[in-house]
Amino acid sequence: MAEIALTMVDQYAISKGLVLAGYYLANENINDLSTDKPAHKIADKIAENYGNTLLVVVDNKEITLAMNSNPLRVSQFIDGKWKLKDITDILYDRGVTHTDVLYSLLKAEEYRNLIDFDNHLDDISLNWQNQKLNKIIEEVMEKYK
Repeated sequence: MAEIALTMVDQYAISKGLVLAGYYLANENINDLSTDKPAHKIADKIAENYGNTLLVVVDNKEITLAMNSNPLRVSQFIDGKWKLKDITDILYDRGVTHTDVLYSLLKAEEYRNLIDFDNHLDDISLNWQNQKLNKIIEEVMEKYK
């Protein structure tokens, strides 16, 4: 199933002039920062095709309304190995705005509208591209420009 999803995402990215830059996961257990075998397989496959791929694990303990620190644990595929990036080396193109946007989206519980590929396979009327959610995210981002 993961290979099908990866192929579809890759084709979608190419059709939009985008590049598949990496893979992210957020574990259900709030204390879990591990990357399971399937996630590594997917990230390795992306790295095989695109080079310096990112593997991002969301630290659920850091996802709070206060957002005092960066909730992302980023590893980069360099020289055939996953190397964890120092949190201080992770910069966003819009700075602190991302935390404001995340706060707004969390408060509105927009995460409940996220459709993953498994949801799509269970009910193909659900759109894994999350166009509605992406539009909401863009609207919230506009407020904080």
